[in-house]
Amino acid sequence: MPLWGSSEARSARTIDIWISIGILVGFGFATLLVMLDDIDFFSLQDLFDFSEPHHEHVVVALWFVGIVSALGYFLLSRSRRFSL
Repeated sequence: MPLWGSSEARSARTIDIWISIGILVGFGFATLLVMLDDIDFFSLQDLFDFSEPHHEHVVVALWFVGIVSALGYFLLSRSRRFSL
């Protein structure tokens, strides 16, 4: 028996990693589109101004949701595999 598990398990883990990376790239691309849609530059003053929504808030939210989604997918795929 191999030390690190079967080749099927390794390929499934590799697929989960690539899907997680794909989720991050997808959210990163969406974030880039939102940043390019804003005419002015990204500013910290707008980021901390909560009186009205700014593009900066959407950019930070997209990055956060992307990281949480990729990490959540990866962890859920691993927990489902180990519980079988």
